[in-house]
Amino acid sequence: MRRGIAVLSLAFAACAPSWAINKCAMPNGKVSFQDAPCPGKGEAIEVKPASGRAPSPAPVASDADPVTSAQPAAKPAKKEGAFGETWRRKTDLEQHLISSARSELYGHLADCERQQRSLAARKSQASNNLAGATWEQSISAEMQAAATTCSTRARDLRAQLESLEKELRALK
Repeated sequence: MRRGIAVLSLAFAACAPSWAINKCAMPNGKVSFQDAPCPGKGEAIEVKPASGRAPSPAPVASDADPVTSAQPAAKPAKKEGAFGETWRRKTDLEQHLISSARSELYGHLADCERQQRSLAARKSQASNNLAGATWEQSISAEMQAAATTCSTRARDLRAQLESLEKELRALK
């Protein structure tokens, strides 16, 4: 059993990617790359897989010189071109997303109004007897439930629209 656990842990260790690579300068002038911190002069190198989604490695300090730790240099803020991500998002918001959200909200409100009118028409057809009164009461309960459902959905759609409009204002 212990042997199986040992083999399994070695397999996991072998499969684990090594993200912290150190470039070490040897006393004879040669350069070597290793996953352990350098004993002398050295620097950490950020290694990313082909997908580009690797986490940043933790800074590695050199044992020989604690003052000059081998931290990755801060990357300057990437400037967007004329048609960068901000421009694309702003254009999508202006041309598609906000108008679609408005259309969905207004369409939902119109559907709710039609549904309430239809239920009111059915309610007016109830006859003036005990069965009619029971049916009228049933339709009134159905109207109340539909109104609650409609107002909840309308509130969610309004919040979504306001969120998109707020995002657009922030981008301008």
